[in-house]
Amino acid sequence: MSAASTPRPARPARPARGQREPQQARSRERVRRLLEAADEVLATEGFGSLTVRRLAEQADVPVGTIYQFFTDKRAVVDALARRYIAEFDGMIEALVEAAEAEKWDDVVETVIDAAIVMYRSRPGYIAIWTGRHLSLELQEVDDANNAAIAAGLRRILVAQHGLADDELLARKCQVAVQTTDALLQLAFRRDPGGDPSILDEAKTLQRLYLADIIAGGSGDGHGDGPRGG
Repeated sequence: MSAASTPRPARPARPARGQREPQQARSRERVRRLLEAADEVLATEGFGSLTVRRLAEQADVPVGTIYQFFTDKRAVVDALARRYIAEFDGMIEALVEAAEAEKWDDVVETVIDAAIVMYRSRPGYIAIWTGRHLSLELQEVDDANNAAIAAGLRRILVAQHGLADDELLARKCQVAVQTTDALLQLAFRRDPGGDPSILDEAKTLQRLYLADIIAGGSGDGHGDGPRGG
């Protein structure tokens, strides 16, 4: 994988509930710094350590500065999580573009490895998701993001294996995304870098599932079984 190795820049995330959207460039930079500081606290100290006071210390700003943009800690977490979600959206779009431009030896490894890279480079994301520290609103955003990833996976399989782009494939891709997401969370709960044995099992599971999808698909001749994926 070459083009898929570098996700495209994420589209700006919509403001979270409880976040005042900054209008000026200087204010936007302050919010960016606050979210970077929140990410650092989550990554190094964990979710429980992220308080408004601790965030102010990390960002080296008065507590009042945080309340200029966020109503509370939850609003900070939601804003940061939306930024992570936007980055995953960019990742899947880059994968789709690469899949439509070149043939991969192993679809499963290419897609899951891209997700693993994102997880490892975003420890703050792991702190939020593996602990399921999601508001109801953010859970809906996360569900929508998983649906978008499943839609991207469907396009990848159509491009790589010539499968019929139908409702059955869409449903199977949703199942693949949900099961992989659960296993990735398990792997990163057990090991900050991702438990290798769980990651290997996730790939094995999805290779078997992909083989079943291909065997039941009506492709154009590319679906002759996974060559390792």
